[in-house]
Formats: sequence, C-alpha cells, structure tokens
Amino acid sequence: MRMQMPGLARLGRGQLERLPGVHRRALVAATALVGGALLTGCAGGAVATAHDGYCYRARRRSGSTATCIQGPVPDAAADALAKQFEPAPGRLTLYLVRHRWADTVNVVVVGIGGGQMLPTVPASFVRFVTAPGPACLTFQWAKGSGELVVQGEAGQVVFVDLVGSLWFWNENYRLEPGDLHSKERVLKSRLVADVEVGAPQ
Repeated sequence: MRMQMPGLARLGRGQLERLPGVHRRALVAATALVGGALLTGCAGGAVATAHDGYCYRARRRSGSTATCIQGPVPDAAADALAKQFEPAPGRLTLYLVRHRWADTVNVVVVGIGGGQMLPTVPASFVRFVTAPGPACLTFQWAKGSGELVVQGEAGQVVFVDLVGSLWFWNENYRLEPGDLHSKERVLKSRLVADVEVGAPQ
C-alpha cells in the first residue's frame, strides 16, 4: 500500500533539509543512474512512500558538502511516528539505519526482496513492514553492492545497520545486524522511505 505524505519544512544544520532547485536538477540524473540498477540474488517486490527531496549537509574544514535525495520522502509527522517503534500486528518491521561518523557522503540505494531501490543519505533510515520470516535486504552504490538476509517474527521490530567506512585510501559499505545502539542511531537520523511490502494476510 502506497502511503502519501505531505511536505516537510526545512530542518536545521547537520540534518536533512529541503533540496535546493539547482542541486535537485543536477542530482536527478545521478540518482536515476544509481537507482535504476537492480541487484540479483533476492526475489520479491516492495512499494515505496511519498514527498519532496532532501540533502544531508556534512561540515568540513573547507566548508559544507551536501549529499542529496531527489524525492519522494515522508514528512516530519511520519518521521516522528516511525520513531515510536510500534510493531505491526502480524507483520515484521525492519529499520535499516545509516548513521556512522565515518559515513558523510554518497547516495546509497537500498531495497528489500529484489523490489524498488530507494536512495539513502548519511544520517537517514528506511522502515520496511513485511511478512514475517526471512527478508533479503540489499544495497548498491557507485563502487559496489551487497545483501543481508535477516529473520524476524510477526510483531517483531528488527534493526539493521548500513555501515559506511569512507577514507581517502578506501571506501566501503556493508549491512550488519543491529546492535544495542541501533535504536539510538534511528532517533538521530531522518526517515527517507516508509515501505509496506505486499498485503497483510
């Protein structure tokens, strides 16, 4: 079921904010190239959510660097609701969070079950509500891809971390099962997609 979300006001510095028009146009082509690629190894489908684009702005000594999503994304009310971590009756709720200090740039697309790939930026998260049982999460960026199969029961909330390590000599991403700090990372991040996978039985 596709969820329609109203618009979101500009957020403070160091957070996701409304994407300026000039940067939005420049980003559309890059996001389309990354988001259009499909990963193999997982089968299934997913449905994404709705509204405007956002940027994460990292502060550097030389100035700030913006990493942007060209919409749609959920609004502030949906973000707050997702951070209540309420389980979905009869369903498995997965939080895929991207919030590590060494991850400050790059659009990385993520998906579940081989379905639609959704862009993320640093300090963002995606919530998936899906059928209980094994779920195959995937990611892809300009230099690679990966996947992780997680298991969950009906009514359970599970966390998965998209860990980025970006250094001038090496860059990589990987998916890891969540830890005791994953919930805190979600609270410090911005919801960029809220996905209902399939129809509840």
